[in-house]
Amino acid sequence: MNFYLDKLTVDYCFESKEYISFEILPYENPYYDVEDIESGELIYRDEYVDSCIDCACKVWSSCNFSDNLAVIYEDKYNESKKRENEFVEICLESTECTTFPFEWIDDEEKYYGIRYIWETNRINIEKLFKKIIISDIGDNTELDCAVYIIDKETDNVFFLYDDRGIHVFSNNCTFIEKLKQIKI
Repeated sequence: MNFYLDKLTVDYCFESKEYISFEILPYENPYYDVEDIESGELIYRDEYVDSCIDCACKVWSSCNFSDNLAVIYEDKYNESKKRENEFVEICLESTECTTFPFEWIDDEEKYYGIRYIWETNRINIEKLFKKIIISDIGDNTELDCAVYIIDKETDNVFFLYDDRGIHVFSNNCTFIEKLKQIKI
């Protein structure tokens, strides 16, 4: 897979690969009830996060990725507010990182980002998945919709975009058909 693209990885994957999507807990509320939504602070439910992690880990395990992996973190706006790239690196068995500046267009507006790419053979999946899941519902980090795990032997891509779901991309239709059997 080409990691050095002037477009978002997800756009490249949707254009060039087959995929399957998984919804995670579509009918559950991630937050504790708040009486006054306008003035109340939303606090995510730990049991919701744990259930999301379990679902993501089930799909991840079913993918049977090799230990020849690449992990991409796309800092889409080149901000890395809370040093998200450093967090991703902590979850990996690798400290060697390649960076690649890229530009992408959304609604005719051009943005400049940085793509961080690690090659690794081990990932602390639960730690990484938890941070991705809570990044959108309570952590205000920029890991949601930004981390991709690629099996370098098959070019399959695992993309947990946030607490709502997962996309798995592949050029192998049989692999995608096999994943359709998963019930989360």
